[in-house]
Amino acid sequence: MSVAALVVGYGASVISATLPIARVAMDLSEGAMFWIFGITRALSLAGIAFAFAADRQGRRDVFLVALALIPVGNLLAGLLPNPITFTIAQAITRIGVVGVASLAIVILAEELTPGVRALGIGIYAIAGSIGAGIGLLLLPIADGGEDRWRILFGLTALGLLALPLINRFLEESRAFLRPATRFGYKAIMESSEGRFLWTLGGIAFLVALFSSPTFNFVLERLVNDLEWTSRSATLLLVIASGVGTVGLLVGGRLADLVGRRQAAGIGIALGLIGGVGFYFVDSPTLLALSIFLGTFGATMLTPAFAAQRSELFPTRVRASAAGLITNAGIVGSILGFVIGALVVDSIGLSRTIGFLGLGLLVAIWLVFQLPETRGRHLIERGGDGYAPVSDRDELARVDEVNPR
Repeated sequence: MSVAALVVGYGASVISATLPIARVAMDLSEGAMFWIFGITRALSLAGIAFAFAADRQGRRDVFLVALALIPVGNLLAGLLPNPITFTIAQAITRIGVVGVASLAIVILAEELTPGVRALGIGIYAIAGSIGAGIGLLLLPIADGGEDRWRILFGLTALGLLALPLINRFLEESRAFLRPATRFGYKAIMESSEGRFLWTLGGIAFLVALFSSPTFNFVLERLVNDLEWTSRSATLLLVIASGVGTVGLLVGGRLADLVGRRQAAGIGIALGLIGGVGFYFVDSPTLLALSIFLGTFGATMLTPAFAAQRSELFPTRVRASAAGLITNAGIVGSILGFVIGALVVDSIGLSRTIGFLGLGLLVAIWLVFQLPETRGRHLIERGGDGYAPVSDRDELARVDEVNPR
């Protein structure tokens, strides 16, 4: 799973890493790039099909198909010549990213015991962050000429070489049992946990409304607004955000020891402070501090929220619920980019980000409306009930029901 995370981390972030260079090379305004991001997110809503398929056919094979789309889409983006075809290619990549985002967390949640579930998800996310960091380290390649930024997209195709390795070692989730009947959105809403879907979706929506534009325009602000060189901007990001990713371990461990809600609430608050702060300061020290705080908060939230969303739904609809929550985040991203496209050229990038950050205050409130799920086992009794068993007994019971 860590190898898959490297592929996803690099493939999903390369568009943000190359944004300042690619935007200028394609002769696009900041508003036009907001539209491209919004359109690709809208088309990526189709990735929900992977989540529904995973609840009916199994996690493993569906996950591998979604993973393959990421290098394929980025390779096409590097080869196709104009903004329209570039947008279509990136939509393919985003569909794959959505599918993997839904299923990777489900697979990990079902394979890991409650005592280390959030921490394990955090370790997986660290591998993804390393992949994104590799993209930043390779950014100087794009400085050599107008179209050299396309090389970074093409390099994602190396991820195809990892697929045979992942295919060999990744096994089907032990918790999955092929259902006798088909389940969908209605089944989720009618389950005893269906009422939590709206709250979780609201959190994902509001976080993405702010975080997607904030993250994707970091290099744009440094290079084109503050006139940093791409090398200097990359060095700042690699160091400050690299240190900030320790939040994955801190958030994961805090969520396992204290609770999912506390870790998520603190993470959102720190992400808001750092994210907004970055767009309103200009000294190198404060920029570095803002990047660190924003990254630390965002990475704290990742394992806590991922574990909780998996623990609130029964196995038969867990992947579908994860897909719907992911899509709620995508809708938030779309709205964030649409708002940005409409106002950024008139009020500026900083004020646009500050306005979008207001929704995170509501997201923090929503986090504490959810029940605490720390310690919940995913071995079900009678379809919806959760058996209070030990970690060792949980693994033994899963192996009995669905042996390797």
